[in-house]
Amino acid sequence: MVKFKKILQDRLKDKLNEKELQLLPTGFQQLGDKAILTLKPELLKYKEEISREILNIFSNIKGVYLKKGGITGEYRTPQVEFVIGENKPEIIHKEHGISYKLDITKIMFAKGNINERIRISKLVRPNEIIFDLFAGIGYFCLLIGHKVKPKKIYAFELNPVAYHYLIENITINQINKEREIIVPILGDSKIEALKISERADRVIMGILPAPREHIDTVFKIIREKATIHYEGIIKESESADSLLQDFERVNRLYNRNIELLKTNFVKSYGPKLYHVTLDILVS
Repeated sequence: MVKFKKILQDRLKDKLNEKELQLLPTGFQQLGDKAILTLKPELLKYKEEISREILNIFSNIKGVYLKKGGITGEYRTPQVEFVIGENKPEIIHKEHGISYKLDITKIMFAKGNINERIRISKLVRPNEIIFDLFAGIGYFCLLIGHKVKPKKIYAFELNPVAYHYLIENITINQINKEREIIVPILGDSKIEALKISERADRVIMGILPAPREHIDTVFKIIREKATIHYEGIIKESESADSLLQDFERVNRLYNRNIELLKTNFVKSYGPKLYHVTLDILVS
């Protein structure tokens, strides 16, 4: 995307000073036919000019939105505002054969986690029962259901808007066409997961920050042997043991065997901060 910045600089050189030109973004996030732009504070006054150039350069972009901050509230709502072009925030984003329908002003979609979604799907076996504790719009379970077709995926989601899109996405991708693979469940997985009579071979805990308050539930819903995918953030100076200790503390009540199979780097999360996933075997 360095080339994109150079094109912007050439097109805006008569409107921005030299310092401002150097602050121009090297790229943007594309979801469906919409662009989500992040700008330095010094460039916010030029948001329409920059957005207009994105529409001019990329024929497949129909509307531009500005990221105003991080996610907020219990439902992790993104802070974005419409800038220019087509103001239709409900889009379909396609990724590895899966169509994800969502409203980009109401639902977060982390494209940086794509490799993790693929990695975990490749670990799943067809006979597994999976509990996806934070399913969202189907980030993990849709790909797993489509590619692997395991015995069952219980997909829990607290946010009613995300749950609505989860149901739509199961239908759009025809996951349950031949048999019910994904079972969407609205509510807090700490409560709802305990109502399921079946036990999990695999538990996906795909949310940040690390969902420590759900670990006790995990011990109650797994089989004698199960794999847990536990996400969290660690500092550059820390090892994965700092996250594994979350499980070890709760395990004092259960006395199970805990083994760290792998620590997987997902992406940089900030200065000297890293988003990682621990693959944990509990037996």
